[in-house]
This record gives sequence, C-alpha cells and structure tokens, in this order.
Amino acid sequence: MENHFFYLQQKAIHKNTFQLSEEESHHFLNSLRGKVGDDLWLLDGAGTAYNGTISGINGRSVSGIIRDSFPNYGESDYSIHLAIGLIKGNRMDMVLEKATELGAKSIQPLLLDRCVKNKLNLERAERIIISAAKQAGRSFFPIVFEPIDLSTWIKKHANDHKILFHIMGSQSLADALGNEKKEVFILVGPEGDFSKKELDQMEKEQFESAILAPRRLRSESAAIMAISVLNELMGN
Repeated sequence: MENHFFYLQQKAIHKNTFQLSEEESHHFLNSLRGKVGDDLWLLDGAGTAYNGTISGINGRSVSGIIRDSFPNYGESDYSIHLAIGLIKGNRMDMVLEKATELGAKSIQPLLLDRCVKNKLNLERAERIIISAAKQAGRSFFPIVFEPIDLSTWIKKHANDHKILFHIMGSQSLADALGNEKKEVFILVGPEGDFSKKELDQMEKEQFESAILAPRRLRSESAAIMAISVLNELMGN
C-alpha cells in the first residue's frame, strides 16, 4: 500500500498494538481496499507518527501492530501561530486547511469590529484540520481555539513576538521578524479590514507591522502567504 496516513488517537494504542476508529477502519477497508499484512502510517495528532502493520480485520474493525515510532514527524523546529479575524464560509475552511498544511501550530479566530461572522463550528474546523494533517503527513494537529476578542488575545500574548500584517505596514516581513527563529504569532484581519480603533490599539501595544505585497490581499491569501514566507525565513 502507498504511504497513506491514518489518525490514531493515543488512547487506541495499547503497548505495541493499535485499533483504528470506525471512520478510519471504513476508509482503510472501503476506500483503499486494505487487507491484513498491509503497512500504513499512523498520526496521533500530538506529535508522533507510527509505522504499523495490519494484523486483524474483524468485520468493520481494523487492528494492527506498531513497528516503529517517529517523534516530531513532519514538523518544523520552530512555531508559527496564526490569529485571524473570522471570515465567511469556505474562505475560513481554506485558512484552516492551508495553515495546517503549511505547518501552523495553532489557529486563533478573532472577533474583530468588522467581522461579518461571530461563530465558528469547532467540530467542523477540527475535521478539516485532521483531514489536512493526514494529507500533509503532520504528526501534530494544529490547535484551533474558540473565537476571542482582540484585547483578550493581546493580554494572552503580551510577551510574545507578534507581527501584524496590513497594507499600511511599515516594514518587510523579514525586518519585522528580525532574528526570531523559534516562535512567532501573526495577526491577519477580516474581510472588512481592521478598524481604526484596533489599529490604534495594536500600535499602542507596539506590534511589529509588516506589509506582504504592494497589493491588497484577501484575508485567506494574506494568511497563506505570511506562513509560507515565514517558513522560508525561519527554516534551517
């Protein structure tokens, strides 16, 4: 079997054996036509990948033996955290999917003045993230948080390296990042942009402010571009 990745919750591991969930068993049996003796990759979402071999199929239940484990599989040695104003429908889905594929460690939706949406379906968000992590082969699944307001987020990350992305940014992303190579928190606005009050608040808090392009980008485009460029700047 090709290198297909399956989500395996840590509680489904017992010593050197594992049990696939009903959903993952169905995927193995029906979509991939898997059989006893097949090798596969398993991701626990907490930072470890496993090589396993299927040893038993009992009706719709698939079990196997773990042959090896790989801590930090598919992960970078630095951390990028995304905070973004809530945006509508499939555009938010795209942010979740692509931020996961590109290696973000967490995604914090924000309730900003000009957001047209004020709720996020966390169950749906987590399904998107798991699917994207399996596609990308990431052993750590990004944490997606309940939406919070800007002031709460600022207090939570008062001592962290924060970069605001805005068309009126005062410097390049490379300059805003400086010599930081371990952890950065980035902030992207919603469809309607940040309000003046929010921009004044972030200026008062001495955010680093960066511009990504000479053109105005959609929120999802800015998030994807920012994480991509940071991967290049922070990577070894």
